[in-house]
Amino acid sequence: MRHLIILLLITNFCFSQEWSKTELTDFASIEFPISPEKTNSNGSIYYSTSDDIGVYMVTIKDLGNPKITESRLPEFYQGVISGALESVNGELLEKKEFQLNEIKGMELSYIANSNPQLPNLRHKRILVVNNNFISYEFWTFKENKQLASINKDKFLNSISISAEKVIEPKKKETNSTYESGFIFGKIISYLLIIGLIIGGILLLRKLTRKKNKNVG
Repeated sequence: MRHLIILLLITNFCFSQEWSKTELTDFASIEFPISPEKTNSNGSIYYSTSDDIGVYMVTIKDLGNPKITESRLPEFYQGVISGALESVNGELLEKKEFQLNEIKGMELSYIANSNPQLPNLRHKRILVVNNNFISYEFWTFKENKQLASINKDKFLNSISISAEKVIEPKKKETNSTYESGFIFGKIISYLLIIGLIIGGILLLRKLTRKKNKNVG
């Protein structure tokens, strides 16, 4: 009976929100439960919003030159993941490859231990499309994992990519793909946290109340 009540609460909350599509680029879109704020910083575009379940964020950045070849893409992804984890003293829970319209990406979930006031259970998917790095992620408190599962899946699975070409090949490859990804992952993570705190996007009181309620 308890599990049935929780399932009904999750379902009712999810369907009570009016999700809407946001055009991220001319080749990518995603759905948010609440209209996101858009900001530009250091050549990156950020979309972010939150509700009393969690935080929804997208980061887009043109990788410029030299372009990353397909053979170096896993190395770049691993660098981004390592940098993101180090920036928040993260504990990796799961990492796996996914594919979207023949575009290979990486998905991970982890616990962030650097700031107890911020949601610590984080789900992140990263991919490269037309030499643009796209990261879309959902944050919640680990105590809200079950309650947040439907919204998390709905958000992460709502992305749409119309581009067919993932990356453009080039003759000469660099030897620092992992290092570039590592630095890139750290910078993106720091900027996200700073932007969320300064911009007041996080509804920390609501999230904290729900966290404490679930604990009690």
